[in-house]
Amino acid sequence: MEGQGISRIEILIVGLVIGLLGLAAVLAIMNARAQARDAVRLSDVRQVQAGLEMYFNDSSEYPKWSTSFAIGEASTACLSDSGFSASCNQSTDTVYLDLVPAPPRTGLDGMVECSGIKDSYCYFSSGQSYLISFELEKNNSLLGLGKGANCATERGFQLGACPIPAQ
Repeated sequence: MEGQGISRIEILIVGLVIGLLGLAAVLAIMNARAQARDAVRLSDVRQVQAGLEMYFNDSSEYPKWSTSFAIGEASTACLSDSGFSASCNQSTDTVYLDLVPAPPRTGLDGMVECSGIKDSYCYFSSGQSYLISFELEKNNSLLGLGKGANCATERGFQLGACPIPAQ
Protein backbone atom coordinates (compact mmCIF):
# COMPACT_ATOMS: atom_id res chain seq x y z
CA MET A 1 0.00 0.00 0.00
CA GLU A 2 2.77 2.41 -0.81
CA GLY A 3 2.01 5.94 -1.97
CA GLN A 4 -1.37 6.18 -0.21
CA GLY A 5 -0.62 9.24 1.99
CA ILE A 6 1.08 10.03 5.25
CA SER A 7 1.36 7.32 7.89
CA ARG A 8 0.70 7.85 11.59
CA ILE A 9 4.38 7.40 12.33
CA GLU A 10 5.30 10.24 9.97
CA ILE A 11 2.70 12.53 11.59
CA LEU A 12 4.03 11.61 15.03
CA ILE A 13 7.60 12.38 13.98
CA VAL A 14 6.62 15.76 12.51
CA GLY A 15 4.71 16.62 15.72
CA LEU A 16 7.70 15.61 17.85
CA VAL A 17 10.07 17.76 15.79
CA ILE A 18 7.73 20.77 16.05
CA GLY A 19 7.44 20.23 19.81
CA LEU A 20 11.22 20.08 20.24
CA LEU A 21 11.69 23.26 18.22
CA GLY A 22 9.07 25.01 20.35
CA LEU A 23 10.77 23.87 23.56
CA ALA A 24 14.15 25.11 22.31
CA ALA A 25 12.61 28.51 21.49
CA VAL A 26 11.02 28.82 24.95
CA LEU A 27 14.31 27.93 26.66
CA ALA A 28 16.20 30.48 24.54
CA ILE A 29 13.66 33.20 25.43
CA MET A 30 13.88 32.38 29.15
CA ASN A 31 17.69 32.56 29.02
CA ALA A 32 17.59 35.88 27.15
CA ARG A 33 15.20 37.34 29.74
CA ALA A 34 17.47 36.26 32.61
CA GLN A 35 20.47 37.83 30.88
CA ALA A 36 18.50 41.05 30.31
CA ARG A 37 17.54 41.23 34.01
CA ASP A 38 21.20 40.68 34.97
CA ALA A 39 22.23 43.47 32.59
CA VAL A 40 19.77 45.78 34.37
CA ARG A 41 21.19 44.75 37.77
CA LEU A 42 24.76 45.44 36.65
CA SER A 43 23.73 48.78 35.17
CA ASP A 44 21.95 49.68 38.43
CA VAL A 45 25.03 48.87 40.52
CA ARG A 46 27.28 50.87 38.17
CA GLN A 47 24.88 53.81 38.47
CA VAL A 48 25.07 53.64 42.28
CA GLN A 49 28.86 53.38 42.09
CA ALA A 50 28.99 56.53 39.93
CA GLY A 51 26.81 58.39 42.44
CA LEU A 52 28.99 57.21 45.32
CA GLU A 53 32.13 58.41 43.53
CA MET A 54 30.59 61.87 43.03
CA TYR A 55 29.68 61.91 46.73
CA PHE A 56 33.28 60.90 47.60
CA ASN A 57 34.73 63.63 45.36
CA ASP A 58 32.73 66.26 47.26
CA SER A 59 32.99 64.81 50.80
CA SER A 60 36.31 62.88 50.77
CA GLU A 61 34.43 59.85 52.11
CA TYR A 62 31.54 57.58 51.19
CA PRO A 63 28.24 57.74 53.10
CA LYS A 64 28.95 55.86 56.34
CA TRP A 65 26.68 53.07 57.46
CA SER A 66 27.73 50.69 60.24
CA THR A 67 25.41 47.87 59.18
CA SER A 68 24.48 46.50 55.79
CA PHE A 69 21.18 47.99 54.59
CA ALA A 70 19.00 47.80 51.49
CA ILE A 71 19.29 50.68 49.04
CA GLY A 72 16.73 51.57 46.40
CA GLU A 73 13.85 50.99 48.82
CA ALA A 74 11.41 53.67 50.02
CA SER A 75 13.68 54.82 52.88
CA THR A 76 16.83 54.90 50.72
CA ALA A 77 15.51 56.07 47.37
CA CYS A 78 17.80 59.11 47.05
CA LEU A 79 21.55 59.76 47.36
CA SER A 80 22.42 63.36 48.21
CA ASP A 81 25.06 65.19 50.23
CA SER A 82 23.10 63.96 53.29
CA GLY A 83 23.69 60.32 52.27
CA PHE A 84 20.91 57.88 51.45
CA SER A 85 17.43 59.12 52.33
CA ALA A 86 13.77 58.69 51.42
CA SER A 87 13.70 61.77 49.20
CA CYS A 88 15.91 64.55 47.89
CA ASN A 89 15.29 68.25 48.19
CA GLN A 90 16.50 69.59 44.86
CA SER A 91 16.62 73.16 46.16
CA THR A 92 18.81 72.53 49.22
CA ASP A 93 20.64 69.22 48.64
CA THR A 94 23.41 68.31 46.24
CA VAL A 95 21.75 65.33 44.56
CA TYR A 96 23.93 62.51 43.22
CA LEU A 97 21.13 60.00 42.48
CA ASP A 98 17.59 61.32 42.44
CA LEU A 99 16.28 57.74 42.31
CA VAL A 100 18.45 54.92 43.64
CA PRO A 101 17.44 51.86 41.61
CA ALA A 102 15.95 48.71 43.18
CA PRO A 103 16.82 45.37 41.58
CA PRO A 104 14.48 43.36 39.37
CA ARG A 105 13.62 40.56 41.82
CA THR A 106 12.27 38.05 39.31
CA GLY A 107 14.51 35.00 38.95
CA LEU A 108 16.62 35.54 42.08
CA ASP A 109 17.20 32.91 44.77
CA GLY A 110 17.26 35.16 47.87
CA MET A 111 21.04 34.87 48.34
CA VAL A 112 21.40 38.57 49.22
CA GLU A 113 19.42 39.92 52.15
CA CYS A 114 19.70 42.98 54.37
CA SER A 115 17.31 45.14 56.35
CA GLY A 116 14.98 42.12 56.31
CA ILE A 117 14.61 42.44 52.51
CA LYS A 118 15.65 39.58 50.24
CA ASP A 119 16.98 40.15 46.73
CA SER A 120 18.03 43.74 47.41
CA TYR A 121 21.14 45.79 46.76
CA CYS A 122 22.87 45.87 50.16
CA TYR A 123 25.22 48.73 51.04
CA PHE A 124 27.88 48.94 53.76
CA SER A 125 30.56 51.59 54.23
CA SER A 126 33.23 52.58 56.71
CA GLY A 127 33.63 55.92 54.94
CA GLN A 128 36.87 55.17 53.07
CA SER A 129 35.50 52.17 51.16
CA TYR A 130 32.13 50.61 50.43
CA LEU A 131 30.57 47.24 49.61
CA ILE A 132 27.43 46.64 47.56
CA SER A 133 26.08 43.08 47.60
CA PHE A 134 23.92 42.02 44.68
CA GLU A 135 22.73 38.79 43.07
CA LEU A 136 22.83 37.58 39.46
CA GLU A 137 20.76 34.84 37.81
CA LYS A 138 23.52 33.71 35.42
CA ASN A 139 27.31 33.62 35.26
CA ASN A 140 28.93 36.61 33.58
CA SER A 141 32.30 35.44 32.28
CA LEU A 142 33.16 38.85 30.77
CA LEU A 143 33.14 40.46 34.22
CA GLY A 144 34.25 37.39 36.14
CA LEU A 145 30.98 37.24 38.12
CA GLY A 146 28.97 34.17 38.99
CA LYS A 147 25.41 33.11 39.51
CA GLY A 148 24.35 34.10 43.02
CA ALA A 149 25.84 36.69 45.37
CA ASN A 150 28.48 39.10 44.04
CA CYS A 151 30.12 42.26 45.34
CA ALA A 152 30.86 45.76 44.05
CA THR A 153 33.46 48.01 45.67
CA GLU A 154 35.15 51.28 44.80
CA ARG A 155 37.66 49.11 42.89
CA GLY A 156 35.03 47.36 40.74
CA PHE A 157 33.20 44.02 40.77
CA GLN A 158 34.23 40.91 42.71
CA LEU A 159 33.03 37.33 42.41
CA GLY A 160 31.21 36.07 45.50
CA ALA A 161 29.54 37.59 48.51
CA CYS A 162 30.90 40.80 50.04
CA PRO A 163 33.07 40.37 53.13
CA ILE A 164 30.82 42.50 55.36
CA PRO A 165 32.29 42.75 58.88
CA ALA A 166 30.41 41.09 61.73
CA GLN A 167 27.89 43.40 63.38
